[in-house]
Amino acid sequence: MTRKLSSHLKIHVEEPVSSEKGKSNSLVNIDAGELLQAFAQATGWMPRPASSTPHAELPLKHPHTPALDSVPMLPLRKRVKLVSATPIDGMLEAEAQLVTSEEEAWQLLEHIDRLIQELNLAEGVIAVQETQLATAVGVSIRKDEAELLSARLRESLQRAAEQTGSDAAAIYLLDDATSELKMRCCWGLPTPALAAPARSLRGALADLEALMGNAVLIENTKLAPEWNCPEDFAAAFCLPIGSPTMPQGTLWLWSEHIRDFGTTDIEVAKAAADKILVDIERSILADEVLKTRGLDRQIEAASMVQSSRLPTAQPLHQDYDIAGWTFQGQALGGNFHTWTFNRNEQICAALGSAATTGACGALVATSIQTVVETCWNSRHRPKQVLRRANDILWDVQDGDWRASLCYLQIHPASGSTQISLGGRLEAFVVSNRGIRTIGGTATYLAEQPDTRFFDEQLYLEGGDLLVIASESVLAGDSRGGLTQQSLLETIRDMREDAVGDIVDHLARMLPMETSSEAQARTPSDRSLLIVRRRF
Repeated sequence: MTRKLSSHLKIHVEEPVSSEKGKSNSLVNIDAGELLQAFAQATGWMPRPASSTPHAELPLKHPHTPALDSVPMLPLRKRVKLVSATPIDGMLEAEAQLVTSEEEAWQLLEHIDRLIQELNLAEGVIAVQETQLATAVGVSIRKDEAELLSARLRESLQRAAEQTGSDAAAIYLLDDATSELKMRCCWGLPTPALAAPARSLRGALADLEALMGNAVLIENTKLAPEWNCPEDFAAAFCLPIGSPTMPQGTLWLWSEHIRDFGTTDIEVAKAAADKILVDIERSILADEVLKTRGLDRQIEAASMVQSSRLPTAQPLHQDYDIAGWTFQGQALGGNFHTWTFNRNEQICAALGSAATTGACGALVATSIQTVVETCWNSRHRPKQVLRRANDILWDVQDGDWRASLCYLQIHPASGSTQISLGGRLEAFVVSNRGIRTIGGTATYLAEQPDTRFFDEQLYLEGGDLLVIASESVLAGDSRGGLTQQSLLETIRDMREDAVGDIVDHLARMLPMETSSEAQARTPSDRSLLIVRRRF
């Protein structure tokens, strides 16, 4: 019995639809019997099964199921034999009546067989692809998972149809714009039905009512054309897949004869719709888990590569000690520190910090570190390195490539040091005479094309320490860093200790972030570098 039209459906205007339009049954479906009869009439040869069973089905069509995909078919001449379809009144008369030779008939039949196999394969691919699209994910799920999902959905449709006494069933899912319904899986319908265009939700009153959370029962589709049944059957009923707040699509079941539907039929169909939704969501979740795991492994590998570029503790010169650390807030981060003793017998060191964090920050930091390290063995001044890095980053059109950079050169014999800073870094000289702050250019690299950078000239004496820290190190306890006062007081109190011990102690002083604090803000990347002249 059809339900009374709800008042809230009156805003949807039904568009006139021809009897053929939108009917999947109007799609071409090859009838093997008619095809072979036409072949016999055209050639005079009738294909018969090669088996001894008199009424065996002609094995031209290979049913597409995952279990049979890997089973090779026998050659056509082992599956079929040709029998003359022309009445024979004598050998001479038979030869006169046979227009097509047996070999020519075999060649034609083999071409027809190949076309049928290609069609079967195409139908199977369509069925799997429609099942993949049923998951509504941006990329296809794995082939084996898609085939299993397709089999599960067809099994659910078959069980629901058999238990409700229906002759066919199909799943229609909404598109991303929730304006169309596309058949994604069917049972009891020809496979080409899956290739039919999507149905517009406008005017599909039965689907709209079902998406509201109600079951639509149509005992006689001829007497209730306003419900716009998508297939040409005598009776049908439609149920929602999903909830009214999160609708996913509709489940249709059809019968070839006029009938009524009971409460048991509705409950069986609801259980099938729930299982269909669970199967689709399970496939999406399983695929997302696999992708996430793969992405995590890639990020972990990239993190190892990035950390391998940080220098290890090693003496660069007998009169100097150097040490530092970089802690990324995530697996990938935007900070780095590096040093070397170049071929010109100079100590070169740098500390950089990208304005962004995570993977984007790692790209920026890696780019700057590469620029810095390519300049080590050439004749240059620190401000030229900053200018070169600024020009390269500024030329990049898209993305946030802003960064801070400190670069220094030390002549070991004299202690003469040239240092240049750009962006939000801090540098200090801690000596027995006090603490000196080193100034620089406050503008980020890549913030403007014509930034001017300056070299600061220093002379390190025995026992002096040169300290360089990223902005996040001096951000205070509330942001996972230290205060400038606590940092400098600790360094001054530990001036006689080894530089490695000083940086390790400062690392232990960094406040531990609680889980709530980590969720409230993006973890910061932190770097510190200390150089001491021994004598």
